Amino acid sequence: MLTRNIKLVFSTNALILSSSVVTSLLSAWALGPGGRGDLMIVLMWPGIFALVAEIGLPTAYRFWTAKEPERISALFSNAVLLTLLLGLGMFGLAWFGIPILIGHRSSEVILLAQIYAVVVPVTLFTDLVRGILEGARRFHWVAAIRLSLFGVQGVSYVALWFTGRLTISTATYTMIASLAISALLALIAIMVELKPRWEPSFSDLKVTLRYGVRDYPGVLTEFVNWRLDLMMLVGMASSAAVGLYAVAVRLSDITTLLASSVGDAVMPEVAASKKR
Repeated sequence: MLTRNIKLVFSTNALILSSSVVTSLLSAWALGPGGRGDLMIVLMWPGIFALVAEIGLPTAYRFWTAKEPERISALFSNAVLLTLLLGLGMFGLAWFGIPILIGHRSSEVILLAQIYAVVVPVTLFTDLVRGILEGARRFHWVAAIRLSLFGVQGVSYVALWFTGRLTISTATYTMIASLAISALLALIAIMVELKPRWEPSFSDLKVTLRYGVRDYPGVLTEFVNWRLDLMMLVGMASSAAVGLYAVAVRLSDITTLLASSVGDAVMPEVAASKKR
């Protein structure tokens, strides 16, 4: 079972990387260095706000679902409430903060970045539900959720490129649609597989927050080490420089993502094997 799960996660990551490289190259060809840089600027900061909003909770959800499956209903109910409260609150913060963070850009880029911030609560909900599904070792559903995101994006980019309609705005709206479809599939998956009841629990929220907050510094440190360069470039460099750099470093993501495949599959197994 463990070997099969590792293979499934690894193959999913490989397909996602292939799609990511294709979409990166297509956007670079269609938009040019400056346009590719503008697209990176639009997409980057909302993703960071989503990461900040998660407070390490997806990892906590994965651990506690694997260790104590009876918590699933409470975890799912809390995920919905967190999406409505924390996710929407962070969306508001992103809406007003992004124009300051991305520097002097065109009004179109600033507006698209603000619009794209709608993905903050969507991403939060999807990642929390994914954490539950991973903890329950429903890796086939997790693979489907992740592939739906990059599959829709990849197919849409190819279609837009062939029709000459791949622009910064169409690429942005494609990403929003991809994330919405992924969130919908995550909701379907947990309802079909785990059938959670509506049972919000403050005690379970405290337990997961304690775990998540302990894991959170490591997550942030890893992300900053991985993306500090782009964060600084977005605030200071030209769009063309950002675009050229983004394409250049895309291939470096391969080793990072594939190396995480084993850990993604092993962690729920280890948590499930531990006694309370």
